[in-house]
Amino acid sequence: MRSKTKKVKKQSIVSTPRPLCSSISHKLTQATIAGYHTLVKRKAILNRQLETRPVGSKRHTLALELQEVEKKMSALGGLDAYQRASTLGQSKQRGGDTSKVLVTWLWEMGLFKSTGSRLRMLEIGALRPDNFDSQKKYIDNCPIDLHSQHPDIVEQDFFERPLPNSDDECFDIISCSLVLNFVEDPSKRGRMLQLMHSHLKPGRSSLLFLVLPLPCVSNSRYLTPSLFIKLMEVIGFELVKEQRKKGAKLGYWLWRRAQETDSIALNSRELCKKVIVHDGAKKNNFAILLPQ
Repeated sequence: MRSKTKKVKKQSIVSTPRPLCSSISHKLTQATIAGYHTLVKRKAILNRQLETRPVGSKRHTLALELQEVEKKMSALGGLDAYQRASTLGQSKQRGGDTSKVLVTWLWEMGLFKSTGSRLRMLEIGALRPDNFDSQKKYIDNCPIDLHSQHPDIVEQDFFERPLPNSDDECFDIISCSLVLNFVEDPSKRGRMLQLMHSHLKPGRSSLLFLVLPLPCVSNSRYLTPSLFIKLMEVIGFELVKEQRKKGAKLGYWLWRRAQETDSIALNSRELCKKVIVHDGAKKNNFAILLPQ
């Protein structure tokens, strides 16, 4: 009797990388992202302290701690490891694709039906080039990131992006998902929001989609949901939709471009300087300030 031979599946001559999901656990992904964020915050604090030009042993101690923080960042794999973990966390298989919230809202608002041409979108901090592929008929997306992980994502620092010279160079929508919280300085976060306002088409039809870790707004010493709305109104945005579920990790906001508030509001102390509005041992120090 002839022995049965087991058929071997023929391998493709084009190598296909295994999906990240099979090699990195969800817990490890979250640990990498959280750990890197913590170290970035500590590094920013140490750099600010060193900028005050301390002398003697204090300067030496700060410099040593800064070296230790940078070593820990390297041990985690540096920015590349953080971005790979973030890409995995953003994958549809993990349910981390925040773009589906924006798409749902745009459908609810009827924007895909009312426009005769595709909506121009700037996606800041894009980790995947295909987040809006399912809506290509309606959205002309321009994804950018400071350290691009894909050839279809433009490598660009948003702060250095040239301001538009005409309405044709402006965008109908800007998507900024989990980027603002990664900016180290509170005043620079405010400046980033001002720049987003400048890159949107004038008028009340252009939109800004923001995603932040919910505790940034709900559990901060310096920021509350109402203060966040006030700050955005001063910059020139009015709230259209929001999703802040109790116990959720993320908060979602959709803002419509409006006119900036007068200069008197810009000098509001609570918007330009850190003012404790809620204190407590478990509160975080996230803040957004208007640059002076």
